[in-house]
Amino acid sequence: MVDLLLELSLIRGILLFLVCINILGIIILITCHSLFIHRLSKQHMQMGRVLFRTSAALLALLLSFTYASQRVEYYSLKQSLESEASQIVDIHMDLELFDSPAADLLRQKIRDYVGIVLDEGWDPITESPFRSRTYLHFFEIYRDIHNLEADNRFQQQLKSNLLTDIDEISDYMQVRIYKTRPDTPFLLYIALFGFVIVMIFFSVYNQDRVSIAFISLYNSFIGLILYFVILMNNPFIGPIQIQPESFKILQEAIDYE
Repeated sequence: MVDLLLELSLIRGILLFLVCINILGIIILITCHSLFIHRLSKQHMQMGRVLFRTSAALLALLLSFTYASQRVEYYSLKQSLESEASQIVDIHMDLELFDSPAADLLRQKIRDYVGIVLDEGWDPITESPFRSRTYLHFFEIYRDIHNLEADNRFQQQLKSNLLTDIDEISDYMQVRIYKTRPDTPFLLYIALFGFVIVMIFFSVYNQDRVSIAFISLYNSFIGLILYFVILMNNPFIGPIQIQPESFKILQEAIDYE
């Protein structure tokens, strides 16, 4: 289900997910209402209404926490990509100032690395991340910077800057690689379970067209939040995936030289 949602456009994904949520909710509602309505006393109905309000509030709290958490993580990753691109710019400029054959070779490897990130960096990694082209090429750059020979104090300062920058890029790269894998947040399953509980408790009310319409609007709102939680938890896949704009600008700037 999640894979299908990530493949669809935003509008189609929303419509499909809302339809599924509403069908699930109405089936649970009608089924439970038909099973319980003739067995419920006034005390049971009163208890069900109280539990409905309580469970609905708990579900709202859980959804707000889950949505806020995923949103923070989504934009943190976006900022991480911009920071990675900025650090690559710093390395490229320091290598230009280094002014040696080894530094010129490293600058070319930096150009190739940016191209590999744009070509591979947004594709899910199905095998070990340490076998990916991105990691292997980065490891070459990492090794060559550490082996770079500094002949004077100016080059020593530049190498110190390069070592700091490449260590930070290593952290950003690992975060980006691991987040390319499709994933479903475990809190989503808890939210869906809470949704089922809310529908069961709501079945104590008398059901008519108006109440079905109202609960369908409620279900649609819940479904919309859950849908965007799924999308933000897969930031490199789907209709709202993070775009590699910072790396595209970086590639254009490097190639322009």
